Amino acid sequence: MADFRHTVAASLLGFWALTWAVSAAAVESTAPTSDVIDYIVQPGDTVSHLCERHLGGHARWSAIEKFNPGMDIHKLKPGQTLRLPENRVRSVSKSAKVLKINGQAQGNGVELQEGQQLVAGTVIEVAVDSFVTLQMDDGSILVVEPNTRARLDELRQLSTGSQRSSVYIDRGRVNVKAAPQTKPGARFEITTPSATTAVRGTQFRVGEGQDKSTVVEVNGGRVHVAASKTGKRKKDAGVTVPAGEGSIVAAGAAAASAPIPLLPAPDLSGLSEKYTQTVLEIVFPPVADAAAYRVTVARDAGFDDVVATDENAQPQFKIAGLPDGKYYLRARAVSASGLHGMEAGNAFVLHARPEPPFASSPVANKRVAAGAVKLTWAAPEGAVAYDILVTRDGQPLSRVENYQGTSYTLEATAGQYLWQLATRSADGRLGPLGQQSAFTVVEPPSAPVAQATLAEDDKALTLAWAGAPGQTYHWQLAAENDFSTIAKEGDATVPSTDLSGLPAGTYFIRVRATTSDGIEGSYSSGQKFVVPDQERGFPPWILLIFLPPLFAL
Repeated sequence: MADFRHTVAASLLGFWALTWAVSAAAVESTAPTSDVIDYIVQPGDTVSHLCERHLGGHARWSAIEKFNPGMDIHKLKPGQTLRLPENRVRSVSKSAKVLKINGQAQGNGVELQEGQQLVAGTVIEVAVDSFVTLQMDDGSILVVEPNTRARLDELRQLSTGSQRSSVYIDRGRVNVKAAPQTKPGARFEITTPSATTAVRGTQFRVGEGQDKSTVVEVNGGRVHVAASKTGKRKKDAGVTVPAGEGSIVAAGAAAASAPIPLLPAPDLSGLSEKYTQTVLEIVFPPVADAAAYRVTVARDAGFDDVVATDENAQPQFKIAGLPDGKYYLRARAVSASGLHGMEAGNAFVLHARPEPPFASSPVANKRVAAGAVKLTWAAPEGAVAYDILVTRDGQPLSRVENYQGTSYTLEATAGQYLWQLATRSADGRLGPLGQQSAFTVVEPPSAPVAQATLAEDDKALTLAWAGAPGQTYHWQLAAENDFSTIAKEGDATVPSTDLSGLPAGTYFIRVRATTSDGIEGSYSSGQKFVVPDQERGFPPWILLIFLPPLFAL
């Protein structure tokens, strides 16, 4: 009986040993030949505990032994580097958070929402003129630009605490601010049909062109770029691209290009810090060898909340409908090869609302007579009051605040005038000053000295005065000196008029001069003269009447 028990025990022991060997062999046979995670041994670590914690079972220590030849894994020492098989390390799924949406974007065909958590496998499609900003679980930021389609391929955290993130771009561009990948096995990758870009904490951009070529540009740190594996072709060892350089991987290429220096950043030092037009237009100096320019505008300095971008053949940016507020701008030049250059930034404030009124009169550059000048303007929707700023000969003349009405009378003397208007809304907000409108105030022409003469035959009566080149005249004749009833009046292009045929009696005459650009002088005071009654034997002459000047020429 005892022999039978020994035989059974030996058989069970042999079966267990065989099973363990087969299991261990299975583990070893499926272990990767290259991808490993370097783990730093901590105080208290044992191979059994490490297998349980990271490989999902204490019996898998043989897999660790295979990747650490020559090391006694049963006598681990703190500080030692232990290589763990990557494909055996335990992990948990993570997600990416939608931080911002400007415009329209979908995830797996459904409209995305800010704050939404996206899991691995989500396909993101961003519409034209739209942006989506994602935050990975490790804090990395991914700005998906307009007309881009991307897929979240991998979002997980290894038991070592390291993050694994992989994003595939089918078309378009993404801007990446990768958090430092310091823990064992951490990885952040952007892949395209033609290339893979891997980082350990840096700022870079990846773009996939219509020809399926990939461009990678590094703003800070460095990235590793390799051509994607195709068929039986050997995997590209790749190149390391430092800050200020880029790499291009053509569709179907066997390798990524050597690092290429990026074009320098545009000079934005001359840009304004404040804009007041509803149609924002920004122009900056060109960059040598640039084929195009890319400008991006965001609400925050980190460019996580991007609101607009534009690529133009000229160094300029134009957009309408941007709300008032503070913004941040980045501009870069694009080379003929498609690489985007280094960026320059500029902060600015847009203050375009409420919009200023349009000036109606005086029309621009008009000459008007000194005295009361009426300024008029159109009323924008929602305006309740206005501020009026007037300068004369380059010096501030007056500023009227919170003025209600759409016209204002200015007592003006001779000089060059500029005036501007700003609108106040019902909530008290004061808009920007509008464009300056110019007019010139001149002194009106003086009345000429007039003389009335009667011909020798007592029939021809002429009124003449000293005129000036280009002037026209208007005269009025009345029986009373208040000119309440006008007996006769007329216009003259020469400084005289014929008054023949007037009945005998006492009359009053006044004259007004007008310059060639329409500036009217005042009427002279009424001057009295007499037309004699010939039947009563009045002498055949008339006294000379001098009209005092209306205004000095």
